[in-house]
Amino acid sequence: MASHIPAGYAEDRLHRYLAHWTRDPSNVRKLDVDAISWSTADERLARQKNACQVGSDYYDLVTPLYEQGWGQQFHYTPLRPGLSIRESMTAYEKTFAEIARLEKGMRVLDLGCGIGGPARTIASTIECEIVGITNNAWHVERGTALNKEAGLDKLVSLVHGDFLKLPFPDESFDAAYSVESLCYAPDPAQVYLEIKRVLKPGAPFTFHDFAMTENEPAPWYYGPGGNIWWAWRTPGWPDFWKVFKMWEPFRGCAHAFYRLLILLGRTPPEVSTLMDTMWYCTKGVAKGGKMGIFTPMYVFVCRKPGQ
Repeated sequence: MASHIPAGYAEDRLHRYLAHWTRDPSNVRKLDVDAISWSTADERLARQKNACQVGSDYYDLVTPLYEQGWGQQFHYTPLRPGLSIRESMTAYEKTFAEIARLEKGMRVLDLGCGIGGPARTIASTIECEIVGITNNAWHVERGTALNKEAGLDKLVSLVHGDFLKLPFPDESFDAAYSVESLCYAPDPAQVYLEIKRVLKPGAPFTFHDFAMTENEPAPWYYGPGGNIWWAWRTPGWPDFWKVFKMWEPFRGCAHAFYRLLILLGRTPPEVSTLMDTMWYCTKGVAKGGKMGIFTPMYVFVCRKPGQ
């Protein structure tokens, strides 16, 4: 099976991603904070026009770390008393399948499937066929290997493609869903038109995206926020190490350790930049949750009009 860490990972993939966020193409080893924080309208428009490639390069970079540190399911979840983050994710995916009106024997489209974690849960539970689409070739390679390992390659398949131009015939799916992915589309209206095109008349479409209820046993962001107090209180040990790695003192120690490896020539300098990139993203998500201005768990269900 393909490893979750591809060959030549850190240096090559980091350079490709940072090239989208710098004003100095000769130096793509470090974050160009000015180019990110004070980008011009023209720079933002250029990235928007190239959004598919920017997104693919980003997931080339972070997918192995997501899988290593978070698991095969790249989404947030409502937390359930007594369950770990992973158990809560699996339980939620099963509930989401019910909300999405998915049934045995359906042919279902998963938009933004990642490496197929939710698709495998849903397909094995409902016994429906799921076709996932992602703009990242590594997702397809890694997810296909995981499908075979789970014995689900007959039910779950992954396709490399673009939301804006879905590579499927008209009215070829019984249902469609998306988990935390459509918010990244450069033209949401075009995506919805494409979804409508490939759905059969009367077919449901459900998405889980970035917005939240306040009645939870623990704040959803305690994981990315590195809150080891909640990690201990809520499910106990299953989450503790995962959340501990997000804890700021641990991050500081890990950063110092890698700085030493870089100094000794045992690790490329890009690893430090990669860690910073992921850290800014993770802390931003948690900080938005604490401020009450961000939620990743707004669910919306609709249906294509029947004939």
